[in-house]
Order: sequence, then structure tokens, then C-alpha cells
Amino acid sequence: MDFRDFDILQVLFEEKNIKKAADRLFLSQPAVTYRINQLEKDLNIPILIRGNKGVQFTLQGEFLVESTKGLLHDRDIMIEQVQNLADDVQGTLRLGVSNNFAISKFPPIIASFNKAFPKVKIQLKTGLGIEIMKMLEEGDIHIGIESAGHKWAEQKVLIDKSKICLISKEKITWEELPAKNIIYIATPAIKKVFTNWWPVMFRTAPFITMETDYVETCKRMVMNGLGVAFVPAFCLEPSDSVHILELDGKSKEEYIMESWMNYRESTAVLSVVREFIDFMLDRI
Repeated sequence: MDFRDFDILQVLFEEKNIKKAADRLFLSQPAVTYRINQLEKDLNIPILIRGNKGVQFTLQGEFLVESTKGLLHDRDIMIEQVQNLADDVQGTLRLGVSNNFAISKFPPIIASFNKAFPKVKIQLKTGLGIEIMKMLEEGDIHIGIESAGHKWAEQKVLIDKSKICLISKEKITWEELPAKNIIYIATPAIKKVFTNWWPVMFRTAPFITMETDYVETCKRMVMNGLGVAFVPAFCLEPSDSVHILELDGKSKEEYIMESWMNYRESTAVLSVVREFIDFMLDRI
């Protein structure tokens, strides 16, 4: 019984399927089955109930999964602290980045950081902003980057500001906008456009026909002539075949999407975390 067995248990508990767990762990199905069988033999307890549709954990198995979760967390903390004692910056940096920022802004950032610190291993998770903050709250990541301004009691740093603009397949004027189908991106910054800017500009309500969480999906819809959309400028590429209008009109309020870096001060003592924070601050 070793930590690798515990890793297998955790993944198998999440997947409830030996093949899917094996694929995630880059192991063969027989190897996963053997390790679980050996663990059951060593502990003299049944861990799994095998069925045609997957596996279920016994009461003893669930207790083992919950108990080993803490051991794995302690292992990771120990490794981080040991690596932190090294003269050069090395170790694993666990990052969570919201989907839209990860696609549009993050690749060149992480490429530059990787070039500066080649011994640092990056574990990157992406998702909706609320998912990223949940990962941060639960200690699954060191740093969370999101663009919705979610509440966070510890360190929160503004790292990017991007104007909101309107995109369309064909060139349009503001006067034509109320008659257009609108594809809505469900973020606080875009919502503010419709609650503050739109009522000042138009007397009729917007005709929202689609809603998505992802800017890339929205852009594809616009490019196919399915509607127009308000998007953050940082998500637009020169190659995007869309027409762009910057917000203008009677309202003098600035409409922007802000991106934030969130972390705990206690994790900033780790050299890999501190270096990434400083790296991001130098970019502001």
C-alpha cells in the first residue's frame, strides 16, 4: 500500500468506472484492478462492489477514500515545503483560470513564465469563475484567476481591464441594434451593459435569443450570422471575421471586464507561488 494506491482510489471514486479511471491515470484497466484487489487483500476489507454499469464503493471503501484524501493533501504540502527550500525555483504551481481568460489571454502569459522558470511544473485547471473560486476555497489550487469579481476574503489583485464592445457578422449601426437577435454571455460585466447602458440608449428591451457562458461559442454564433453580441475586447483576434463597435452614446459610464488574481497569503511563502504573483504584478 502506497500513495499511488490512494491516488487510484480518489480517481476511481470520482469516475465510478475502472476504464475511465485508468484512462485518467494513464494505466491499463488490469493494472487498476490489480492495485484495488491487492489493497483489499492487504486490508482484508471489500472496497468495491462491481457491476455491469461500473463500480460502487462499500462503506469501508468510502471511509478509506475520505481518510486518504487528507493524507494526499498532507503529502502535497510536504513536497511543496521541501521544494521551497531549494536554491532555485522549482516545484508544482497549481493554477485555476476561468475559461474565457484561459483561451484568450493566458497562453502567452504562461509561456513567458515557463521560459523564466523551466523547473516549475504547471498544473492548470479551467472552468467557470465560480468553479475556479471553489477550487481555491477548497485548496485545490494556489492561485485563481477569474473575470467576474467573485468575493474573496484574502488577497485579490486586479490584473487586467478590457473594454466591452459589440460584434456582428455584417456592419451595423447603433440604430439597428434593437431589431437584432442578441447572443448573451452570462457574466456580470455584460449584464451591466444591459441593465445600465441599454436603457439609456433604447426604449425597447433587447431581443435575446441565445445565452452562453463561453465567449468562443458566442463568437462562432455571431460569425455564422445567428446574432450580435457584447464581448470583452481581449477575446477578439485580428483573424476574427466580425465587425466591432465600441460602446458609445449618452451614458458616460465605462463598461469593462476586469480580471482578478486571487490567492491566500499563506501560500505566497512558496517560491513558485511568490514568483508567479510577482510575475503577474510586473505585467500590470
